[in-house]
Amino acid sequence: MTTIFDAAMRNFRAAADILEALQATRLDMVAEARSGLVGRPRLGLAGGYNNVTPNVGVCLPTSARAEFLMAENASGVELRCTGADWMTLEGTLPAEAPMTQCYLEMQVSAERPVVADVFLREFLEDGSVRDAGHRECQMTVGAVTVCMLNLPEASDDTVGRRVIVHLRQPAPRMILDRLAVTLA
Repeated sequence: MTTIFDAAMRNFRAAADILEALQATRLDMVAEARSGLVGRPRLGLAGGYNNVTPNVGVCLPTSARAEFLMAENASGVELRCTGADWMTLEGTLPAEAPMTQCYLEMQVSAERPVVADVFLREFLEDGSVRDAGHRECQMTVGAVTVCMLNLPEASDDTVGRRVIVHLRQPAPRMILDRLAVTLA
């Protein structure tokens, strides 16, 4: 006879196994950006694509400048920018992981609401790109926003994939408290 305790333990173990599997397919972009700041007070970003780490990048208009700093709250990163009508925060997805969906968690502190377009960008063998899955996300300041993307199956000519968070009219100063991609 199964006791309530036995059933609860079985459910707990199943939930823990699921959480462990999800963490294995999670890219914490804030933690990655913080690791790119180890040993330096700030990281300057120029117009065009900038590698922050091998898994995280930022793209800016050619006339814009930005910098990453450790946030004062010690858990996020501060992003300061000038001259940017838009900006992308980009997370590289692992090639070997089977992906059908992607969940993006975002939490930002800024002087005004932040609107982002979230999508998948595939890099192809011929050097071109293919974008899919556009979703608009309005981030409420100080609250966690979750955005789900259905991911198409990668074609044979795909050599890399990134989740792109395209910020429209980014605030001059933002604190990224949370920015993470979880594949399912």
